[in-house]
Amino acid sequence: MRLLLTAILLLAPLAAQRKFDVSGPVELHIYLAAKAGGEKELERVYKEVFYPAVSRQQGFRHSQLMRKPNTAEYTARLSFNTEELRMKWVASDDHQKAWPALQATTTKASAEGFAVIHPLK
Repeated sequence: MRLLLTAILLLAPLAAQRKFDVSGPVELHIYLAAKAGGEKELERVYKEVFYPAVSRQQGFRHSQLMRKPNTAEYTARLSFNTEELRMKWVASDDHQKAWPALQATTTKASAEGFAVIHPLK
């Protein structure tokens, strides 16, 4: 439990510090590894908790959860109209509930950000 709490505390500031110097859409890829035998629970939490919370945010464009075949490795893609609106999501009460719920189903999580080049719609 202590390790999980430490991971949550470390990743939350990391997400909050990711400022991209781009004027348009941004996409965040979150790499997750499900706990042993916990793939269905990770998928359930994404569908029932995380996606509903992120999809109602201002500037939300889309999100997808993808699984590497025959593994417990996932990538969640989140896209927002601007980095400022993504940062607003990170600071929201919805994020403070949804992210820990999703992260609790994993053994590791990391993230990487991108500027969206095409399509811009």
